[in-house]
Amino acid sequence: MAKKTVENLSQLDQSQIKRAEKQEDTRSFIANLFVIGYFIVLAILIGLSASGKLTTSVTQNFLIAIGSPFGFIIGFYFKSSDK
Repeated sequence: MAKKTVENLSQLDQSQIKRAEKQEDTRSFIANLFVIGYFIVLAILIGLSASGKLTTSVTQNFLIAIGSPFGFIIGFYFKSSDK
């Protein structure tokens, strides 16, 4: 049996591969955007907490509130990249 190369694939197969690659690129972009946003918020919270404008408990509550979705998104991204 001949090994399939990009040249031998049907239009449907090529379309499915391109769609899968596009979905992966989108998933990666969203995960990266969320990670960057998380660290920006984290830096702001640390700065406000260090300057005394936020108490430790308020900072902790913010981190808990944004940490849960962060874990979910990162877990979802890495779970889907294993497939």
